[in-house]
Amino acid sequence: MVQALILIPALIAIGMLNASPAARVMLKVYVPCMMIIPMYLQFRMGGLFLNVTSVVTLFLALIGLYAWYGTLKLTLLDACVVFNTFSAFYADAHRHDLKISIYAFCLIVSKTLFPYVIGRTLIEQTGMRKQFAKTLVLCLAVVSLVSLWEYRMEKNPFQTFVERLTHEPSGWGIMTRWGFGRIAGPYGHAITAGMIFSTGLLLQLWLFGTGSWNSSKFLRFFRSRRKPLYLTLVMCMGLFMTQSRGPWIGCGFGLIVASIGFSRDRRRAAIIAVSGLVVAITIAGVALNKYTDVDETKTTDRDQLNASYRRNLIATYRPLIDQGGLWGWGTPELASNGTTGYSKDQTSIDNEYIRVAMWQGYVGVFLFVSMELLAIWQLIKLCISLRNREDILFCYCLLGAIVASAFSLTTVYLGDPMMQILFLMLGWAMSIRPTRSVEEIQAPAATGKYAFQRVFA
Repeated sequence: MVQALILIPALIAIGMLNASPAARVMLKVYVPCMMIIPMYLQFRMGGLFLNVTSVVTLFLALIGLYAWYGTLKLTLLDACVVFNTFSAFYADAHRHDLKISIYAFCLIVSKTLFPYVIGRTLIEQTGMRKQFAKTLVLCLAVVSLVSLWEYRMEKNPFQTFVERLTHEPSGWGIMTRWGFGRIAGPYGHAITAGMIFSTGLLLQLWLFGTGSWNSSKFLRFFRSRRKPLYLTLVMCMGLFMTQSRGPWIGCGFGLIVASIGFSRDRRRAAIIAVSGLVVAITIAGVALNKYTDVDETKTTDRDQLNASYRRNLIATYRPLIDQGGLWGWGTPELASNGTTGYSKDQTSIDNEYIRVAMWQGYVGVFLFVSMELLAIWQLIKLCISLRNREDILFCYCLLGAIVASAFSLTTVYLGDPMMQILFLMLGWAMSIRPTRSVEEIQAPAATGKYAFQRVFA
């Protein structure tokens, strides 16, 4: 019954919705819960496992659709996201029990479709772009500072709290590298934490570059003019303490993309950035190939063994993916390893693209890559067409965050809450509008006989 406490945020959200707009509930309940409360603190309802955001996302997504459905212009990415949820359900249903597949379908909807709808309807349309980014960054700053204890003492305060509350083990345990703990925070795994801090750093880069913290209501008690710099350093510290090389490299690629927006000659900067990325990826590929080409029986370097393990995933799972065909083998969590297509030798699939190909087959991995590419293409078009500097910088930073996530997923599976954040960013990318348009939407219409009206002579 202790775990039923996770339903408290849902009750708070329901209460707030009676007096506050859904966008405010998103900022004050959804984002803090998603970023600070561990997702592995779950409540079981029959065969359905609910986390702290499951019910909140349902209400926010439904309200967002109800309020803004008439103004939405449906896109190919919208169709891909919807079809992806049903593809996941069919992949499970034709391999597993129907009842269990329905439970899995509910989970995937709450982690992908609902966050996508929230990003699509409750940020740009309500003028909450800066407030959303600031809330996310501040929550990550709290996690980063609390995780200093985990980095030095090799003990995760978030996992300790959950274990004392539930009297059950949680998370993946403490991992170390170079003599220090790899922080996982409330996110379960250090690599997932690295991806989340990478996203937060890129959003903070936009806030910093546009001076959005200078007159901010956030952290009023902290009056230092260097507040934006300190927050940036805290983001960097959190990313560093994860000691996750995949997200580090992915963040580097994302920063290269984001840097284009800060250049006066963006066309020239884009050419240099793309050329640099091609060279960097080529060099990294050659170096990684050499680094992972080892005899696992003769090396004792743990980091090198981990990298070699990820390389061998391709050889291990390629024939199994071919056997799975169009629809794959169903959710790995529902399958018993070695009996439904999953390898007994490499049960941990530390590559989301391979994992999706196993789970949803060729159809699923095609949809997943298509969703990333469609969002990237939309942001590239916006980077070219927008004229407001603040909008342009935001599009480049969000583009960098999606690029960083896409690369990092070659080294880890897409776990919560990063799954929600990624799909929220995809929806956000499809709803971006010029700042002036947001102001026009927010401006109240002139009413009454003597209402003031603008006159152009």
